[in-house]
Amino acid sequence: MIENEQNKRIFSDVITKAFQEVMGDEESARYEILLNRSDQIGRGAEEISFMKQFLSENFGSAEAEGLAVCIGKNSYSFIKNQFEKSLKFRAAEFRLLPTQRRVRNALEELRSIVLDPLGIQFTCLEGDDEIVWRLQCAYAAEECPAYFVSGVLQEMLTDVSGGRFFPIAVNLCEETQRTQIVIAKKALGH
Repeated sequence: MIENEQNKRIFSDVITKAFQEVMGDEESARYEILLNRSDQIGRGAEEISFMKQFLSENFGSAEAEGLAVCIGKNSYSFIKNQFEKSLKFRAAEFRLLPTQRRVRNALEELRSIVLDPLGIQFTCLEGDDEIVWRLQCAYAAEECPAYFVSGVLQEMLTDVSGGRFFPIAVNLCEETQRTQIVIAKKALGH
């Protein structure tokens, strides 16, 4: 449990750094003041939901989705550096795997080592052309962490595949009222 709490604190620092890179000093200072007043620092999924809600309230829902994706993309390099001992994306045995195995392993490692302990849990479904990550908990649109996670995934897949771009979409699954991230199995142009 202590390691999980420590990882949540590390992840909180990751979000703060990425938020500042995307939003700048002034907006970052406003966000940090509100975050410090809240009880969300180091709370994993709740902190991401708080960030998404802040973005929605200040910029509108469509803009908040795009900003959350950008913050997620910027978070990846910090995540990779902070969780490298567990993720092992830089290890020779990982880098020498065939591309599709690297992609699958990276998706599983990120989900199990980083996201699940933070309280962002997905059910994974696999089709012929895509992998679907369905959030296990329902979130209000303005609080949904899926956009942030899709940004992290986009950068991670580009990194572990050697620069290839895998299309990713965030969709609301109408029948279950749950959000899902749809990840193409094939990179564009391949």
